[in-house]
Amino acid sequence: MGACGIKTCLGSALKGKICQTSAECGGGTCTASVGVCAQGTLSCDGGAPTCDQPTKQTEVDMENMAFTPACISATSNDTLNLVNKDSAAHTFTVKGTSINVSIDGGQTATAPLTGIAPGTYSVTCQFHPQMTETLQVT
Repeated sequence: MGACGIKTCLGSALKGKICQTSAECGGGTCTASVGVCAQGTLSCDGGAPTCDQPTKQTEVDMENMAFTPACISATSNDTLNLVNKDSAAHTFTVKGTSINVSIDGGQTATAPLTGIAPGTYSVTCQFHPQMTETLQVT
């Protein structure tokens, strides 16, 4: 583990989106977060995770209280297929967007990315906050 720095949007609907400048934050500000790197992804306390080599696919599995893959890349024209392999319900919540899908245990759902601006987003499960993923929209 080591120190890392990430800039994320604050004070706008794009809160949590990784940014380089405030112009990318829809009226908010782009500020640096400093934290600790963990488990091969750059994840800073208070900031959004990133990854160097995202998996290009449209299926996200939820199993053993984790998202797989941990970092996914898709286009803004794609629809993600969400497969909950756990018995517990989960959400697929993309910070800074309107995407917030609930999926009962053993069920599937979809998350259209239409209208989502290109960028890197944090994904969490609202029921199980330890479940995180990075979504890169191109």
